[in-house]
Parts: sequence; C-alpha cells; structure tokens
Amino acid sequence: MSVDPAHTLRDVFDRQRPPENLTIETIDTRERWRRFRETLGQEIDRAVAGLTPSGVTLEYDAEAMRNLVEIAPPGADELFAISRLADLIADRSQDAIIVDTAPTGHFLRLLDLPRTAGEWVREFMRILLRYRELIPAGSLGEELVHASRSLHALEEMLHSADCGVIVVTRPERIVVAETRRLIDELQRRGINVSGVIANYVTPETDCSCDRSMRAHENAALRELGREAVMIERQDAPITSLAELAALVPLDSRS
Repeated sequence: MSVDPAHTLRDVFDRQRPPENLTIETIDTRERWRRFRETLGQEIDRAVAGLTPSGVTLEYDAEAMRNLVEIAPPGADELFAISRLADLIADRSQDAIIVDTAPTGHFLRLLDLPRTAGEWVREFMRILLRYRELIPAGSLGEELVHASRSLHALEEMLHSADCGVIVVTRPERIVVAETRRLIDELQRRGINVSGVIANYVTPETDCSCDRSMRAHENAALRELGREAVMIERQDAPITSLAELAALVPLDSRS
C-alpha cells in the first residue's frame, strides 16, 4: 500500500501486472479529505437549516466544527490511509502488509498521527454526539469512529514484534546523517528497524573514478553503524519486475 503522495509505486506496477499473491493499492488521501470536508459542510448546513430560532447552541457548535476542519493537524488527510491500513491489519488473510511511505519528515508525521489527530477526532465526535438526532451518525460519524479506532490500531501495530521499518537511504554523508537521525528516533519510540537499504550505490568496476566514489560511499555508510543492503546504480532503465527484483543481492533476500 502506498501512502506516498508521489505515488511512484503505482507507476512501477502500471507497467506490468504484479504476481497473483501481491495486491497493489494506493490511497488518494487528499481527495478523501476533500470529500470529508464537503460532506461535513452539507451535514452542518442541513442540521442548522432545520432549526427553530432557539437553536443558537447548534449554530455555535456548527461554527466550532467548521473551525476544527480549518485547524486540522498536519497530515489529517492521512487518517483515511490509516483507516484502510487498520482494515488490512484486521484482515487475517494477508500474510504481510508493506506500506510505501514518503521520506523522513512525512513518515514521522504519519507516526505522530495517533497523538496529533487523536484529540482532534475525539473533539469532533463529542460535538456530533450532542446533536446525534439532528446530525445522524451516517457515513460522517462512522468515518470518525473508524478513524479513532484506526489510530489506536496503528499505535499498537507500530510497537508490535510483527512490525518492522525498512529504511531506504543513499550513500551520501548528508543523507546518511538524516537516516541516522531517523533510525535513532524510531528506536527512541520503540519501533523496530528491521533493515537498511542503500540505493544508487556506485557499481564496483575497474574505473578509478568509480572505485574512488565507491570508497567514499562506503565510508559514508559506515557512519550508520549498521549493515546496509546495497543496490547499485543502474545506467539502463528498469523495464520489468524481474529486473527490479534482481537488483537485490541474493544473500540479502529472506
């Protein structure tokens, strides 16, 4: 499942059908968020329109709900991706779930969602419950309940022994330094880092420039303090899934 806004995973598998035991899914979180905001606005307007003049309190809370949407925490749109991920976790027919995320900052924001978005979702639910007769639970309330449960499921899953993060980096000192900070942060949070992949490594050749660059890259990667699976740079474009799989050294596959 891809939660990367760039959706590069979808682009890869659009070229060739994946094997039967692999299902590819991308979540358009921005479109889902747009529809959520639209539905919320319609529900509020419908409820307020049906009020008698004594309904001042609802008008106040309706404005509060509109404001809650405007001050949604960064990454709130990804609640919908988290909800789908929670569904997949609960689906015992899946042997493994692989989540393709965006780079470091975006990924850490995703990990923060149970904390940053949890209270935001609960406040929405408190207001909706006060007016459940005027604003029926419907799809809006159900979506919020599902989001709340999904955030809890994400928090549990991240600290499970069944969960592991595979970090992808490049053999450059600045990138490696950022990767080191990411690994340290994941360990601080109690999240297992199950592997590191170094992408775009200079191939080992007889060229003196390549040898010098490879030595420089190896020195940078040693600063990680752990072994990394090396994926060498390819000058020719990858045109099939078999070629893509062949990039991973045989002794690194498990």
